Amino acid sequence: LQATQAGMILGTAGYMSPEQARGRTVDKRADIWAFGAVLFEMLTGKRAFPGEDITDTLAAVVRSEPDWSLVPGNLSPMLLVFLRRSLQKDPKQRIPDIAAMRLALEGAFETPAPSPTASPAPAAPQPTRKWAIPALVAAIVAAVLTSVAWWYARPSPPPSTIARFSLVLPPDQNFSNTGRQFLAVSPDGTQVAYTANLRLYVRSMSDLDARPIGGIDGSYAVTNPVFSPDGRSIAFLSGADNTLKKIAVTGGAAVTLCPADNPFGMSWGPDGILFGQGGKGILRVSAAGGKPEAIVSVKGGEFAYGPQMLPDGQTVLFTLSTNTSDWDNGARIVVQSLKSGERKTVVEGGSDARYLPTGHIVYAVGGVLFAVPFDVRRLQVSGGPVPILEGVMRAGSGQTAVAQFSTGANGSLVFVSGPASPSAGRVAQITLMDRKGTVEPLKLQPGAYDHPRVSPDGTRIAFATDDGKDAVVWVYELSGATAMRRLTFGGKNRFPIWSTDGQHVVFQSDREGDLGIFWQAADGSGTPERLTKADKDTSHIPESWSPKGDGFLFRVTKGTDISLWLFSLKDRTARPFGAVRSQTPTDAAFSPDGRWVTYSTSMTTDAGQRVVYVQPVPATGATYQIPVLEAGGYRHPQWSPDGKELFYFLGGTRMRTVTVTVQPTLAFGNPTLIPNPSFWGDNAGDVARRYDVMPDGQKFVGIIAAGAGGSTVAGAPTTSQIQVVLNWFEELKVRVPTK
Repeated sequence: LQATQAGMILGTAGYMSPEQARGRTVDKRADIWAFGAVLFEMLTGKRAFPGEDITDTLAAVVRSEPDWSLVPGNLSPMLLVFLRRSLQKDPKQRIPDIAAMRLALEGAFETPAPSPTASPAPAAPQPTRKWAIPALVAAIVAAVLTSVAWWYARPSPPPSTIARFSLVLPPDQNFSNTGRQFLAVSPDGTQVAYTANLRLYVRSMSDLDARPIGGIDGSYAVTNPVFSPDGRSIAFLSGADNTLKKIAVTGGAAVTLCPADNPFGMSWGPDGILFGQGGKGILRVSAAGGKPEAIVSVKGGEFAYGPQMLPDGQTVLFTLSTNTSDWDNGARIVVQSLKSGERKTVVEGGSDARYLPTGHIVYAVGGVLFAVPFDVRRLQVSGGPVPILEGVMRAGSGQTAVAQFSTGANGSLVFVSGPASPSAGRVAQITLMDRKGTVEPLKLQPGAYDHPRVSPDGTRIAFATDDGKDAVVWVYELSGATAMRRLTFGGKNRFPIWSTDGQHVVFQSDREGDLGIFWQAADGSGTPERLTKADKDTSHIPESWSPKGDGFLFRVTKGTDISLWLFSLKDRTARPFGAVRSQTPTDAAFSPDGRWVTYSTSMTTDAGQRVVYVQPVPATGATYQIPVLEAGGYRHPQWSPDGKELFYFLGGTRMRTVTVTVQPTLAFGNPTLIPNPSFWGDNAGDVARRYDVMPDGQKFVGIIAAGAGGSTVAGAPTTSQIQVVLNWFEELKVRVPTK
């Protein structure tokens, strides 16, 4: 076949990939397909896609499967798996690189390399007829693979044992609880664990698909999976009862280890399981369970993340920050002796560090991984940091320091791709969701969106974007008839809310040096006007405008201390509201009739649990709490438009509603589930609500990760992938020598 125009096909029909046969755009995965077709024919003596003529052959390529019964029964099972993957009709499911095929042929995924001191086992004699033909085929294929691998790796490839490929999640799976670690590789590099759809999955490198671990039913959040040193068990945080548990990789009953808050990073070593608890420091629990011991304490306003015990068993490596809204700029990587308590900073301005047996510390700044040589005996770095991997998924602003990567002791690296920009944060979509959980993305390109708020008439939304350089407030017509319109210019502007009449948008801005509150006409006319001025080291965030139109609630934050204030538009003054104090965002909201205010708090009096309250307006001292009937933390409440319901999030991914009655006294009903999908959620560290309620009370506007749920919005990815690099340590040692 010949072609000279775009959209026409060019090649030999029997070895064309389906996308090539259809005249679509092709890449090197079409060559992977062709190689698979050749290998199949060499092994069976039959073409993978036979046909009497070109038309029949192309039809077989597009619609039929090879006759796998023809493949010799004594073929390596791993090689058969890779042969099948090379002939996947969907390019996304196909092996992405020929180097992986070469490793499969050489048995890299089947038999672990012998130890340097081990003596090779004597080879058992085999009849010539059983192995001669496969060996000959293997020799020929090896020669072909060597040539093809050289072609793709030119001009100067890393060692041939280094290979890169992707593990693609099925379309109905989406990573869940992305503000925490959701990915881990076993120490021997043969298994990958991840959380998706509120389930814990394990995938062997030699299998086509992942399998859910039995004993976890997907009805509650699962975070921070880590493998045991022997790779036989996985520890994780169960959102069902806020406990650390462990479970066998093969499934079964989960064993409770100890109570815990959602971890700020976790690791499992020979001396037990270490887990960060933010402002509570770092705790350790035995792998057999029991009462956890505090091994690192922090001062007020400090947060500890990502603990790892160094090889001496007496020194902890972790991230320490005083600013959970910006871990990159407010964090440092430290080591602390358990004997003396002495703490030493080894890296300034990085987070989520891991010590590797190669003698490096690897850490993240934005979506870029850096490596620096580290003398584990002297506890000091040598030389400067070197960027070694760009584009690793990070948690969004206001969440944890997590970078979604994991390394095995055998040198394997797994990671999930994300933006490389330090503050690109969440690449997201704004969507509508109904009470059945059906999600409909708006007609907006994916971007760094956050905190959408619906206008009082339900025709527009205001939202913020932050790409690391500019923080901007925008207005968008929900009809989609016009493009989103930039509202703010100058300074960094965040956290928009609407005035009651829909004529103004109120927001936080640093345009005059402090984090005070301004407002501007929603149509963009005029200039922004200051409403509040924040003191040094203090920020003001607007939360809810009074239905009476006479003022708004705003949050005052200084360090870890948060209080709720009421601003009067008439006299331009502010005063505290209801003696509300918290250590976490209050996200207060007026009821539609203006008679009540709901908010969430987390104080020592609440045993560290975030709970939702209601107070009357004006505040009289009376306080009503939504009953805590489920574990996980209640947060980010909002009223229904008729004032008869309160919506809130539980544990970050479960949306709930309770009925509210005010006669003869204020009372709440039992929680009712809003069946939102796992990728349409909230996060414990969110600075403000990431959803709002439409005027009909039946739909919600909110934020999802770009591409979550198989979205077909232009420019958004439709699948989730885990990137794998085998023998990555070899590359690291070349790029960042330790001596």
